[in-house]
Amino acid sequence: MKWVRRSLVALLVVGGVVAGIAGVLLVQSLPDLDGRVEFAGLEGEVTVYRDSFGVPTLVSATRRDLARATGFVHAQDRYFQMDLMRRRAAGELAALFGAAAVPVDRDVRLHRFRSRAAEVVKTLPGEHRALLDAYADGVNAGLAALGTRPFEYLLMNVTPEPWSADDSILVIYFMYLRLNDELGQLDASREWLHETLPEPVVAFLMPRGTEWDAPVVGRRFATPPIPGPDVLDLRRT
Repeated sequence: MKWVRRSLVALLVVGGVVAGIAGVLLVQSLPDLDGRVEFAGLEGEVTVYRDSFGVPTLVSATRRDLARATGFVHAQDRYFQMDLMRRRAAGELAALFGAAAVPVDRDVRLHRFRSRAAEVVKTLPGEHRALLDAYADGVNAGLAALGTRPFEYLLMNVTPEPWSADDSILVIYFMYLRLNDELGQLDASREWLHETLPEPVVAFLMPRGTEWDAPVVGRRFATPPIPGPDVLDLRRT
């Protein structure tokens, strides 16, 4: 019984130490939400406000500083997700997840998105290229400012690779892969709704937007009203 008790105590101690180390590393990988940070490249001061949900608002005197600070905040908040997006578009997931991701990488490599992204960056106007470079500098500064690697990389024992201007273009290609409907099922479903339901019901189910949206161009959309029984009575349909 003494041997069993000593073994249990030893296991508890080891487990506590491991949990403590994991907790410290997790805390160190979290973003800086308060205080002042200085990093090279900023032309002026940038202020970052966060609301009660942690959503940041950035205020800057120049667009380039804003791009640099946005990259910093993005990297601190979710660098691993950014890494997955660029790797998915470039066909480089297997470098993180091993052979299981090879079929996915093989399918997307046919598009040569990394090569295309490099060509896009080379042909950008100087002002746009400067913004991409500033953003990439901010991303790498934000990653370096963390106390340790984001915890996902700690679990996989992988060192994250730095961000580049090409990677920002790869994210756009990722969104194409993410939103593209290869079989046209979404369009077919929408057409079926238009053919079978009154237009006010379709407008409510598939609104162009709501007053909660923040459009870049134009005004906010009004939320379509909830159709009443005079439009569609489900008890009779």
